[in-house]
Amino acid sequence: MKKEPKTNRGNRLLLKLLIIGLLSVLLLIPQQFIMRLISERYETSSEAEKEVSQLWSKPQRITGPVIHIPARSSNDNDAYLLPEALQMKGDVKTEIRHRGIFDVTVYTANLNIDGNFIMPNLSAFVDSVYDISKAEMLIALNDFRGLTENITLKLDDKSYSMKSDKDEEMGSVLCCRIPLLNMQEGQQVNYSVKLPIKGSESLMFLPLGNSTEVQLSSDCTSPSFQGNFLPLSQTISDKGFTATWKILSINRDFSQMVTKWNECGNGPRCVNMNENEFGVTMKVPVLQYQQTTRSVKYAYLFIFLTFATVFFMEYRHQTPIHPVQYLLIGIALLVFYTLLLSFSEHIPFLWSYLIAMLMTIVLITGYLAGILKIRKTAIMIGLMLLSLYVFMYVLLQLETYTLLVGSIGIFIILAALMYASQKVKWYKES
Repeated sequence: MKKEPKTNRGNRLLLKLLIIGLLSVLLLIPQQFIMRLISERYETSSEAEKEVSQLWSKPQRITGPVIHIPARSSNDNDAYLLPEALQMKGDVKTEIRHRGIFDVTVYTANLNIDGNFIMPNLSAFVDSVYDISKAEMLIALNDFRGLTENITLKLDDKSYSMKSDKDEEMGSVLCCRIPLLNMQEGQQVNYSVKLPIKGSESLMFLPLGNSTEVQLSSDCTSPSFQGNFLPLSQTISDKGFTATWKILSINRDFSQMVTKWNECGNGPRCVNMNENEFGVTMKVPVLQYQQTTRSVKYAYLFIFLTFATVFFMEYRHQTPIHPVQYLLIGIALLVFYTLLLSFSEHIPFLWSYLIAMLMTIVLITGYLAGILKIRKTAIMIGLMLLSLYVFMYVLLQLETYTLLVGSIGIFIILAALMYASQKVKWYKES
């Protein structure tokens, strides 16, 4: 029998490697489809949150109270006097609502708002462009459907019923007329109001007081503090959280009287209030979509290493494996991610990962055992896959050290492949 030339042997190996490489690249196409599927599922969960918010109440932002002094002419800007002291204390109770397979967090909050105003020189307003006789107290909310009781404002020793209205600058507001003409310059006017509201996702505030203090306690165990100011102190446990904010006028970029709230012109009293909000987001974490997305990014590494391992085993045992069989193995590796995504929408991510991992490893190991006819070799490849999946899960749980651990892991894998490739006699005669 004639011996096959060394160059033909090398050409065959090179052709096989090129085919495997081409298959690896082609499998990037379904990988992108999986990424798109994850994005679509995440968008669906977001739509479920919006639907529940529409039915329950939207995210709330509490603005006020402030004293509104309207201008006499529509050509002039109204004046808004901000409080000297603003204190809010609230107890927030969360509740899980279900929309299909998705969980949405809603809440009810009982807020106690109190503080005081220090009256400026009101005589400057009497003969000016402002109509002080129409002064009113305003408290703005994002969604009035969240109010569960009628609201009464206490101003010193008098009570005022508040009604809903619209303000050009503040939007939807609770308002009531106040006797500003009877107040003197430098007078301290105390106020208090109880505000029982419900909302969804977030509860935000604005630091309108010369000194603003907000204290919240809640049974939410996964809060995310948002906005331009973080809590001065906070505690988070498996029973909930408490948080305290304290913001002074020196910490913000507007004075105690403003005229334009959400746009800045040439006037010195214009301010963008949206840039000064702070508060907390309370929602069910949807980390499964983020973690699944991160895991899909490692798909090509899994495919490449699995194909390389199978190729070395094929060469070692001289058992030809058809490119179609490589393709089926690659598809099985990608099905892992769809299994992970679908399971994680119903059960915790860890259990989803374990189930999808075991199903994939058993499938590929059993398939290779049938191809190679050597159970020990198939089990070795299965153990290699197990180590890769464990390594990927560790990376998914890391944040600060992901790059460091990932780089070291890839270096070790590369070293193992280089060592294995040394035993391949690329031009060995058959």
